[in-house]
Amino acid sequence: MHVGPSRKSLTRILLWAAPLTWLGCGGSGSTDIALPSLTITTSTAGVELDADGYGVAVDGGSPQAIGLDATVTVDPLPEGQHTVELSGVAANCSAANNPRTVTVSAGGTTAADFSITCGPIAGTLAVTTTTGGAGSDPDGFSLTVDGVDRGAIGVNAIVSLASVTPGVHSVGLTGLAATCVVAGDNPRGITVTLGQATPVGFTITCAAPPLGSGSVQITATTTGSSPDPDGYSVSLDGGDPQAIGTTGTLTIGSIAAGSHSLQLSGEVANCTVSGDNPRAVTISSGQTATVQFALACVTPPPGSGSVQITTATTGSSLDPDGYAVRLDGGNPQGIGINGTLTIGSIPAGSHSIRLSGQAANCTVSGDNPHVVTVSSGQIATLTFTITCAGSGPSLNLRISNLYITQSTQSLDDTVPLVAGRSGYLRVFVLANQSTGSKPTVEVTLRNGATVTTRTISAPNSPPPTSVQEGTLGSSWNLPIEAALIQPGLSIVATVDPQNAIAEANENDNSFPALGTPQALTVSTPPPAKIRFIPIQQGEAPAGDVNNGNKDQLVELARRLYPLNAISTDVHAVYQVAAGQLQADATGWNQVLSDIEGMRVAEGSDRTYYGVARLDYQVGIVGMGFVGLPSALGTDNPADVKRVTAHELGHTWNQLHTPCANPPNIDPDYPYGTGIGVYGFDVGATSLKPPSTSDIMGYCSDPWISDYIYQRVMNYRAANAAAAAQVAGSSKQSSLLVWGRIVNGQPVLEPAFRIVTRPNLPDKPGPYFVEGVATDGTSLFSLSFAPAEVADDPSGSRHFAFAVPLNQTSAARLASLRVNGPGGTAAATSLSVGRIARAAVPDSISVRREAGAVALQWNTSARRMIMVRDPDTGEVLSFARGGKARVRTTKGSLDLVVSDGVQSEAKRVTVAR
Repeated sequence: MHVGPSRKSLTRILLWAAPLTWLGCGGSGSTDIALPSLTITTSTAGVELDADGYGVAVDGGSPQAIGLDATVTVDPLPEGQHTVELSGVAANCSAANNPRTVTVSAGGTTAADFSITCGPIAGTLAVTTTTGGAGSDPDGFSLTVDGVDRGAIGVNAIVSLASVTPGVHSVGLTGLAATCVVAGDNPRGITVTLGQATPVGFTITCAAPPLGSGSVQITATTTGSSPDPDGYSVSLDGGDPQAIGTTGTLTIGSIAAGSHSLQLSGEVANCTVSGDNPRAVTISSGQTATVQFALACVTPPPGSGSVQITTATTGSSLDPDGYAVRLDGGNPQGIGINGTLTIGSIPAGSHSIRLSGQAANCTVSGDNPHVVTVSSGQIATLTFTITCAGSGPSLNLRISNLYITQSTQSLDDTVPLVAGRSGYLRVFVLANQSTGSKPTVEVTLRNGATVTTRTISAPNSPPPTSVQEGTLGSSWNLPIEAALIQPGLSIVATVDPQNAIAEANENDNSFPALGTPQALTVSTPPPAKIRFIPIQQGEAPAGDVNNGNKDQLVELARRLYPLNAISTDVHAVYQVAAGQLQADATGWNQVLSDIEGMRVAEGSDRTYYGVARLDYQVGIVGMGFVGLPSALGTDNPADVKRVTAHELGHTWNQLHTPCANPPNIDPDYPYGTGIGVYGFDVGATSLKPPSTSDIMGYCSDPWISDYIYQRVMNYRAANAAAAAQVAGSSKQSSLLVWGRIVNGQPVLEPAFRIVTRPNLPDKPGPYFVEGVATDGTSLFSLSFAPAEVADDPSGSRHFAFAVPLNQTSAARLASLRVNGPGGTAAATSLSVGRIARAAVPDSISVRREAGAVALQWNTSARRMIMVRDPDTGEVLSFARGGKARVRTTKGSLDLVVSDGVQSEAKRVTVAR
């Protein structure tokens, strides 16, 4: 398949070529070339392009070949008007202004340009199952199209079947438990439209399985030269038929123990079933019985044809289980009350077709049996018209599903809710037939002794006959205030609670069945604590985050993720070199490493998020660790909320989802480029369709999938205790050991002796960092797995630890070593340098500049300086390279100067 813009090759094909004529002018030696009369160009765009090109004809002549994007010339042509026509255009392609009239003039070339646009050659079936009732079908169902198995579908699921040819197809469910019934025809005729997604909704009601139930596995085996092209159907005890392939297997579960009857139908006339049909089978409790049907199909007689039988049923109290059709008194074949059945391979001639199995209140109009004449190679048609007289109300209302959503929710209500956060209730009321009635719904929310009852008026339209989750107006909706959503919450809903509408069954109006409240899972997530760090590059403006706008940055994250309380604050400005953040990942990795080093040095239990102003239009706009609470991103007002939400997702241990081709995609993400289920923006009262991109992809205007939502909820709950332990621990003398892995090679940053909360690896890994004393003994050794950077395509990894080390041990430290899986090839070390300790402050120039402080020092012994606010202890810069500029108005600074392993701390006064 080709998808994309038109191609512009300049292939030339000569349709007619006269010799080039050299014309003398005025006796001079100059010459001219006679130009062609006409050029014809094709330009093709779209999808599913025409595979064999086109033909082009002038004035009705023989067409000549021309490519999809090509040019041909015609010469000579008489002056005047000519007709140009493009032929051989595929059915899914169209050529504008074809044919067309062109005017040819002497001495010039006329152009005829054809633009061809091609669309898809197939359509899509979007199949939805909605299952209700007291029971279920634990292994789901199977989809069939034209009798061919197209894979599994869940009990409440959406499956898209692509590449379906346009036209009428038979779509059905099979593999239903014996206690499950499909409303309406199964299978049913569906018309697929070229290039469009055609919805097909199946509503299934499952009763509770009987005690001591079992199952049966039915196998069909077909032999012979002309097997049935669309498979067969199997009916249990005369119930709804279920499809089975010509050589296939079907399992029916939840069958009451005892004797039952199985009948195979739907075979063409040239196929014969061996043995009894129907066939008796005994079901034992907890066991699976087996039944085999063997069929032999002979070559159809010469001149055979087919007959298409249609049923049209009207009235009330319609037949619940459909009918049966017999050809010439043969085996019965099932057909729905408004269905179609085709029987093939029938010898030419007159045949008798009888409809049977209709309920006592239903009458067949006209002849029954009907006599139909079958002609060779033709399809005869026959319609049975049935009228059913009602004995009472035929309308029935029920609630198939309900759920409360706060951001995302599945139709079967599996996504936990967040305590203390407002939600939106959707109740899906269904009718068994078209109706103008608009019932109310009564909802009762219970939590301990607190009972809240609300009545929901009907939406503008009456109840649908199948769940239409993609339309808000098809459900009964109610905003749920935050105070009601707490652990212990349960819900029950009743349609038409006052029985104001006459129904065939007034006892199935509650959900769950029998009015028993449904318990809802409500989680209490820990507060999200985020510290924003304005990043300043050189003298350019710092990232735009302050106490006035900090909460706006997390506005999208608040709507998407399973969060309730969010605490934000703003760190002092952090200074990096001018132009540090560019479109590639190198500078971003350094700043991200600094933010994590800053977080560990300050001993905070908050997520540290840097905000930077970028001076480029295309490139990296954010970067974050996977499962480590440090990240940074752009302050661009048009994208800052999306980037912040995306990078926070990484800090909560989420990989990318596959939209716009990001690196590090989660291999288990189940929904392709979409979110898979319907999302919902409670504040805006708007639905997000399943095709919406997930926040962890790179596409614009995202929402969140239930997959990412629940993973974030689980991760934050699992790590809440560890975060609380960090916050509650005491600060002590420690060594900041930090760095990264680049192309498999460890890089160590200079270490700093600081007082902070210990921060050690949470699990062992393939790397080791070791502190070695002057006498060669090991002072500490840590096994660790470095943290992944989600948005770095080069795959760099980072680490930062605060290792408890008392003053005596710290004074003995002589070197640091990092070893990786590659041994010496993946190792690095730092050795103690020569800090002239008494001269540390004197050898560093510190002077005031406009709104900042300039530092200058000799890097031979002082590899890096940690600059800290003297009042708050906040890290203002990890100064490198002998010169640095730090934005501060303070009259003094705390400097921690490192030679790589050892460090000295000193407070200095800023010179005016």
